[in-house]
Amino acid sequence: MRMLLAVSTVLLLAACGQEGLTAVDPPSVTPSGPAPTATTTAGVRHDVTGPDGPPPFRVRYDRQELVLHPHTYCYGNGCVDGVVADPPDIGSPAEIQVYVPVEEFVLSVHARELTRPPRPGAPSFDATCGGRSFEVPVEDLGGGWYAVRASGPAAHYDVELFAQGGGDMIGSLRWRTPTAGPMPDPSARLALVADHDGEPDSYGLELAVEDLAETPTDVSAEIEVTAANGRSMTFAAEQAADRCRGAGDLYFDRPDELAKQAAGLGDFPFTTTVTLTLDGRAYVATAVYPDDEIEGNEPSVALEFAPELPGA
Repeated sequence: MRMLLAVSTVLLLAACGQEGLTAVDPPSVTPSGPAPTATTTAGVRHDVTGPDGPPPFRVRYDRQELVLHPHTYCYGNGCVDGVVADPPDIGSPAEIQVYVPVEEFVLSVHARELTRPPRPGAPSFDATCGGRSFEVPVEDLGGGWYAVRASGPAAHYDVELFAQGGGDMIGSLRWRTPTAGPMPDPSARLALVADHDGEPDSYGLELAVEDLAETPTDVSAEIEVTAANGRSMTFAAEQAADRCRGAGDLYFDRPDELAKQAAGLGDFPFTTTVTLTLDGRAYVATAVYPDDEIEGNEPSVALEFAPELPGA
């Protein structure tokens, strides 16, 4: 059986320069199981309609295999951006095994909970507002294979497979996990001050809190910023106007003008203290920029609160 998804794509005409990547054929068996007895294909082979794409992901579960062509990638001589309207549904296996077909790529997985059961043919975004959204742990089995097990509440999820390393490829599927799994610990990050050619600057305020046990009813956040010269200012962060956030997630994106003022207090380093109040209880975190900057998520700094944020 062959299943083809509706995918809209945008071709980036400039070559991405992803040379030296090595496509690898999958072995006939996974590290922990025999070959599948049924195979389904999903996605669009972009090497037919645009720049040569990478080989597909192979997703194995319950003696079945999904050959999943990526809807988005940077590989070889170009890049493609795609949007999947209706990901392939793999049912409810307890575990999946994913083969990444490019030797240099490493897999990460993100799940977004659907707040109501998906309707056949309905777009993903039709059912995602308010559901949990989190990174799913993966186990490297060797030889390009990874094990992915159920995480979070037992529910319907849209799952994004993201493989990267000198390029990238992204594929999507839908998975109804049969049992509950572990949830990631709560985390938080703050983007406020940035380094612009060696000078303090700000691109605006972003304060994100993710994976709380539940979404609090009453929320406030206060930020104190102190430059190296001792000058400081304190202001309240404001939540984003878009209230369609995942359960347990908070996001503040204003006021940008005060973030700019904070960057003008003096020189590096900047000490930031965030007081987050959730349903009447205060949590305090202090971070230093640039010392605590998160690699790959610059200019954000990691926040560790005391007491610890309430997790699932």
